[in-house]
Amino acid sequence: MPTVEDYIEQIRDLAIIPPVLVSVLSLPDDTDLSFGKLENMVQSDQVLVARMLKLANSPFYSRGNRVTGIRQVITRLGFRTVRSMVAIALADSIFMHGNYRKFKDEVWTHSIATGVLAHYLAHEYKMKEYEDFALVAGLLLDLGKVVLNSLDRKKYIEVLTEFLEEGQTKPIEEIEEKHFGVRSEIIAVEAAKLWQLPPSVIEILEERPQKIEEQKDLSKLLNLADLLVRKLGFGKHQAHHESELEQYAEFYGIKLSEEYLEGKKKQIEGDGLYQFCLSL
Repeated sequence: MPTVEDYIEQIRDLAIIPPVLVSVLSLPDDTDLSFGKLENMVQSDQVLVARMLKLANSPFYSRGNRVTGIRQVITRLGFRTVRSMVAIALADSIFMHGNYRKFKDEVWTHSIATGVLAHYLAHEYKMKEYEDFALVAGLLLDLGKVVLNSLDRKKYIEVLTEFLEEGQTKPIEEIEEKHFGVRSEIIAVEAAKLWQLPPSVIEILEERPQKIEEQKDLSKLLNLADLLVRKLGFGKHQAHHESELEQYAEFYGIKLSEEYLEGKKKQIEGDGLYQFCLSL
């Protein structure tokens, strides 16, 4: 069975994270220099430009006046919002290696829903500084699954098949370890470091499997979003997810009533960004 070090050597040759995304995520917030660099980075990729304009003119972001250029998009929406839009517009290229039904249902759709809900939760809990980044981080939470699937698609199909047919008992991480000898959450951290993703992203991936009391605010919020969307049907919900969700609900003072859950589901499904991602 390959070791983590063996997988790291294989990861070096993967082209999963678009270089422009790494560059954009690494830009300092809201400086004149960053605005100029952001515009230049986006302009260098005409497919990205087309998707950004489509997103900027969607009901979610449009303010009535159609925009026709990236400078207009940045000026109208602001740096942080545009940075998150870049991640969204590039999101399907991150997941394209898993372009088959089981992977899209369990990983792609789940990741989108997690990012969208994390964005709303950050607003709800007055974590304004995290709102846009929560969306991006939510999309990257399943990065390890994408990497393992890219390294051996046939084997990861076996993982997902066993996971989806296992019922309520076995977490996917245990099945990954059985087939690959390593868990996706470990591979995610190593890949993020190798590809020089921002330290804030690496920190979130490192904290993901930790106990709730050991996590920082944004990690707690993202894990809450992850568990809630599973409860709502965006990805498989297992017995251990239920007990974990109860811990986060208690921490945030959430009553997991049918009314609350239905409201969150409608919030995600009615979201313009969620609909946009599904159309990619």
